Formats: sequence, C-alpha cells, structure tokens
Amino acid sequence: MTIWDAMQALWRRWYVPVCAVLIGLVASHVAITAPGVYWSRAEVTFLAPTSAVNPNALRTTSSDLIIAAGVVAKRINGNLVWNQMADPATTIVGEGVLDGWSVHLPDYGGQWSRVYSRQVLDVQVSGPTADLVRSRQGALIARIDAELAGLQAGVAASDRITTTVIPAVPSVYFLHGSRTRALAMIWVLCGAGVLAAVQILEQRASAARSTSRSSRRARGPASRMRLSRHDNPHAGDSEIPSPTDSERRLGRRDARTMDVPSDSIARP
Repeated sequence: MTIWDAMQALWRRWYVPVCAVLIGLVASHVAITAPGVYWSRAEVTFLAPTSAVNPNALRTTSSDLIIAAGVVAKRINGNLVWNQMADPATTIVGEGVLDGWSVHLPDYGGQWSRVYSRQVLDVQVSGPTADLVRSRQGALIARIDAELAGLQAGVAASDRITTTVIPAVPSVYFLHGSRTRALAMIWVLCGAGVLAAVQILEQRASAARSTSRSSRRARGPASRMRLSRHDNPHAGDSEIPSPTDSERRLGRRDARTMDVPSDSIARP
C-alpha cells in the first residue's frame, strides 16, 4: 500500500481516525491530570553480634543472618506473595503499587533462579501523601525489630542479632512520571492503531468484492441458459430434435396405412 492508497483509505474510513482522536484526547487528559505518588525506600541490615574477634558487624556476612532476615520477612508478609523481578532494584511504584508497602529479601538470581546474598530487608512504601508514607515506613521498621526480638527470646543480649536502617532517616520522593513521554506514546499508539484498523477493514472489503465477482461469474452462464429455455421451451432438448413438416406428413401417412383393416386388402 502506497502513501496515496493509505490517504484514500483513511478518507473512506474517516470514522476510524475520528474515534482514535477522541480516544487519544481522553487518554491525554487522564495522563495530564493524573496525580503523583509519594514513595520511600530503606534497607534494614541484619548485623551479627560483635566481639573482640569480630568488632565490625557490618563486614560480617553469614548465611545465618540471611536466613534470619528471610524468616522475619515471612512473618511480616504472611501469605502475601511478591512478583519475581529480574532486577532487585525495581520499585513497587514501577510494579503498579501506588498505595501500599513491600518488605522482602532481595533476590539477585533474576527471573529463573533464586540467589540471596545479602542479609538485608528491602522496605518500600508508597502512598498519596508524604506523612502517610513516613508513618507506614516507621511502623514497618518497628515491626521488623519486634519480630526479630521475638525470634531471639531467651538469647543473651551479647549474642543477639541487631539491625540498622540505611539511610538512618529515609527520604520521601514525589513521583509523577514524564507527561511528555506519556503524551507522545499515547498518540503514537493511536496512529498505529488507526493504520492497522484501516488496513484490516480494506483487506476485508477487498476480499468481499472478490468473492462477489466470483459468484456473479459462476451464476452468469446458468442464468443465460435459463433465459434461453424460457424463450424456446425445446431449445434444451438437444437429443430429441423437433420433427419437420415433411416428417409429420410421412408419419400421418404411415399411421393411415397401418390402420387399414385386413379384409380390405385385395387378395390374388
């Protein structure tokens, strides 16, 4: 299809671009007036007990600490299941959670495997206001400490796992996306949808015209034959030709000869 053919098809199917423009205007209005969302993220790091041999708890990485972090996350989430992402840095806002929270152990194995290499809980919160986000985040961090304390009940204070929050005072960010990119994508999709819809409609119309022409060609000879038989009823009896006048006279003469009685024939 050339550009001229496309322009003609758009002119014939004018209602398709009109509908696309209306849809694009509505989507653009929604994109422009959509409210933003507040989001914050913090990492709760699990620290091993310090000692003379291990004075720096931040440098200690142990599978026991990772297991403890996973157990705490499980007790907080309960039966909640989070989507497996290829990048552990994915935000809950990017996943579409605009008003909620997430506490999980970062998985560095991608989509097809599970690798937990850090004793850290990723705490993310989103909401319509900054104050709500801060209050939710504080409540989640406090619950992490409470669940960890419950797991270590009866353990000496010097042997307990502790936690630290990074950063100490998490920042709250306002996210609203890019309106320019949103509008550009909306109208690109509308244009592509118009061209695809017009192409499909033109192909269906062309197929229907081809089928109609084929049907008319198939019905043409049969219609002419029916018309000729209507004008001459004996036109179709090609195997039994109509007798001529002489054949009719000969036929009557033979019939008279055959009807003569036998006693009227002269005998020698």
